[in-house]
Amino acid sequence: MKIALKTLTLVLLLTGCMMLHAASVTVGSYDSGNCYPFMCNDSGTSSGVSIDYQQAYNSAKFSGPLAISTITWEWWPGSASSTALGGNYSFYWGYSAVGLGLSSNLASNYNGGANFLGTASIPAGGINDNPTLTLTLGSPFTYNPANGDLILEIVVDTQDNVSNGSGNGYNWADYTATDTVRAYCLTNIGCFGAVPGALVTTFGGASAVPEPGTLVMFGSGILGLAGMLRRKINL
Repeated sequence: MKIALKTLTLVLLLTGCMMLHAASVTVGSYDSGNCYPFMCNDSGTSSGVSIDYQQAYNSAKFSGPLAISTITWEWWPGSASSTALGGNYSFYWGYSAVGLGLSSNLASNYNGGANFLGTASIPAGGINDNPTLTLTLGSPFTYNPANGDLILEIVVDTQDNVSNGSGNGYNWADYTATDTVRAYCLTNIGCFGAVPGALVTTFGGASAVPEPGTLVMFGSGILGLAGMLRRKINL
């Protein structure tokens, strides 16, 4: 299902002291919270893949080809916790072959296959997701809405074993399924397609031509995480 890895620097970090570029696109309505894939693990184990999460975004929300260098999710303030769980998060993107009608067969949802972006790691114990969690790419990828709806896929492994309802946190999610939907495979549970409750997502650093500074924004590793670690909160 996945293509061969290519070198790319990624960082997962808080954006409390960081601003998105003025050109950004937010997809989804602020309805309620959802914890997949960053803030809960329902697989029952911290070993191996816990969830393969896929989300599709309506191409009509984008005005033209965009060079995307940041992807941001927002913490839902109704949460008992603000911890994004420790684990390895591998990111892919591509074009949808089925619009927003995502199948539970995740590989079949792509038109032309998935493009690997890279893997970002959060240390065991997690980091603070309040108010936002941002993925920053060392090099942007260009999405052209004329080629179809956007798919973002996140495969999570070695994730802290914190189940939903155990005092975990949530991110803002859209339950209308109008402009974004999700599909996912939960280890030890099963696969589900075209499910409402997809995460509200902001694509930042978006412009017709990537700004040179975004190409060398960070070095290798997980810069920005030192001093931000927080233990899981179980209430």
